[in-house]
Amino acid sequence: MVQAMAAKNDRLRAIGYAYFEHNPDPQLVPRMLSALPTESSETVRPALTRALAAYGTDPRVRDALTGLVIKGQDYFRSAVIEAIGDYKGAYALPSLLQVAKLDGPLQDDAVLAIGKIGDKKSVETLAGLQRTAKRASQPTIAAAICLLGINCSSHQGYIEQALKFSMETDGYRDLLRSSTAGLAALGVVGNTEAITQLMDYGGPSHDPARAAIALALGAVALRNTPLFLKVLQARTDPKPAILLLGEAFDMLEEDLDEERFYVTVRRGYWAAPENSPARKLAETLIQTLDF
Repeated sequence: MVQAMAAKNDRLRAIGYAYFEHNPDPQLVPRMLSALPTESSETVRPALTRALAAYGTDPRVRDALTGLVIKGQDYFRSAVIEAIGDYKGAYALPSLLQVAKLDGPLQDDAVLAIGKIGDKKSVETLAGLQRTAKRASQPTIAAAICLLGINCSSHQGYIEQALKFSMETDGYRDLLRSSTAGLAALGVVGNTEAITQLMDYGGPSHDPARAAIALALGAVALRNTPLFLKVLQARTDPKPAILLLGEAFDMLEEDLDEERFYVTVRRGYWAAPENSPARKLAETLIQTLDF
């Protein structure tokens, strides 16, 4: 995997960095930091910044990532902001609050990252955004406040209403993406109701809503596989949700995380008793997703 980090093939480099996100080796931090100024691949750079975010106790990493929150291309800044939120990088909170106050393509990313970090002092900024931000951003703001543990049931109810409205009404794709992103963020941190809602609305859906819901569900499956499988197993008919997941994996380019998902399912298959619900679900996943 160390060799893969220097491979000419973009996808191999991305896998190398992703491996050390999940299998930390602090000795590699200087090498990863030295790659930041030159790594410009749209496939690799998000994996590199996610890997660095996993080493957030290192002051050198904190300084580097905080700087990338407020400068650079929006696509790469989005990946940095998401990674900092996923790893609860409170060190970058002041910069994230600055970005959240700006109307633009990174506002939703910053808002969700603030919610994931979980500092309740941020609620003042988020409450202000509820009054001033555009309608399309309201579901992510609601999700962030829910992530802070404040009035979660009412905020989640609003997100569901926004999702339903955007699915039934043409011309609200931004609201649709914001709603699905909000539910995904809640699902990743353990909100089973949010995962269930994605499955319920996504199963019978059609594009363009279907693609957005599929990507959100795929994010949950990759970031919190055990909980995703638990919710899936509780469904009377898991097949529609599995088909939705298959579509997500076709759209996503997270090779290592998808393989980690497959390994988890196979391990669960062999660990479960024969003819048990867990083994039957694993078998259905393996056959439907063809791995």
